[in-house]
Amino acid sequence: MFIRVKNIKNKKGKIYPYAYLVDNKWYKRSVKGKGKGSRQKVKKYLGRVYSFSKVKDVDFFEYLKIDNIDAYLDKNYKEKILKNLVEWEFLRYDVDKSEFSVDFLNKKVSKGNREVSLKLNEGLLNSFTLGRLLRFRFKGDEREDGYNLAKAFVEAGIEIPKEVFVGIFSKVYK
Repeated sequence: MFIRVKNIKNKKGKIYPYAYLVDNKWYKRSVKGKGKGSRQKVKKYLGRVYSFSKVKDVDFFEYLKIDNIDAYLDKNYKEKILKNLVEWEFLRYDVDKSEFSVDFLNKKVSKGNREVSLKLNEGLLNSFTLGRLLRFRFKGDEREDGYNLAKAFVEAGIEIPKEVFVGIFSKVYK
């Protein structure tokens, strides 16, 4: 599965980007009148995409006034650290918290009562990518699990300091 961003023109002629979760399936031979090749199907609507530019270059440790990274990692759960990372990104990108909200309990990113996708760094923070980070489970291969966790952070648009990533990985990977 992957996220596709598609530009849609409204009735007034203005173009807005929207995100969709798309499933990809490969057919080796013709099936029911379809030729061989790739078939894509939209699985979920992820909302309108809002883009932001980085306005502040604040260090994560400076933002939270962290003197001892080990104490911070020991004291906080994965969900709390993730919440701190999202709040830090909101500060760096000047995302208005009164306009956009992240509900960690229900795994939703919204503007008002509508689900949205927020373009931060190289990724999109939306209900799908947030949920994938919160539900991330290790499968047993340390190298592959580390790669998949890093990929989940990048796809969610969350820049994570190396020390925090290593701390989360070692804390959860036991």
